[in-house]
Amino acid sequence: STLIEKWPNFSIRKYVAIVSLEQLQGYKDDFNAEYEEYQNLHSHIDKIKENFSQFHEQWKSLTAGSEAYQVKKDKTTKTVLQHNIIL
Repeated sequence: STLIEKWPNFSIRKYVAIVSLEQLQGYKDDFNAEYEEYQNLHSHIDKIKENFSQFHEQWKSLTAGSEAYQVKKDKTTKTVLQHNIIL
C-alpha cells in the first residue's frame, strides 16, 4: 500500500525544503505536537503486546477443552474486544 493509503491526511507538499528559521520552527512545532500522542500510542501498544505474551505463555500449560482452557479463552476474547474498542 502507498503512503497516501496508510495516512490519507498526509501531504508531502506540507513539508518542503527548509529555507528560514520560521519554517524550521514550524516543522519542530508540528513534530512536537504529534510526538506525545505517538509516544502514548506506542506505550499502549507495548502494554497490549505484553498482555498477549503473558496469555500465550499461560495457554501453553492448558489442555484444550478443559475448564481452565475455556476460562482463559473467554478472558482473552474479552481482552481482545476491549482493546479493539480502545484502538
